[in-house]
Amino acid sequence: MKLNSIAILIFAYALLCFPVWAEEPRAINIFKEVRCLVCQGQTIHESNAEMAEDLKTLIREKISEGKSDKEIKGFLVEKYGDWILMTPPIKKLTYVLWFAPFIIMSMGLIVIFIRRKREKV
Repeated sequence: MKLNSIAILIFAYALLCFPVWAEEPRAINIFKEVRCLVCQGQTIHESNAEMAEDLKTLIREKISEGKSDKEIKGFLVEKYGDWILMTPPIKKLTYVLWFAPFIIMSMGLIVIFIRRKREKV
């Protein structure tokens, strides 16, 4: 009888905790996309800073409230700005950030092409 009651308690505990376990991979994916405000070069997934732990708790709470990933990221961006995301969105303010490397590389290739053409002449 005692063994049965222990098994029932373990089963009940597992049922109550299953939603938390099921959502953990989703939370980890979000952690990998959010920048640590203290470490700055790390995601909150990599960081052990207290602020990162607070953000992890906040994200888990939002997930348990039924918020989508987009809503959670939107909340964080509203509160901390685009900088909180490891990959900022493409919009007018970030065009230079996204497209400058391609423009600079294209300019470099043009310069190399022109110099090689001059050397042949």
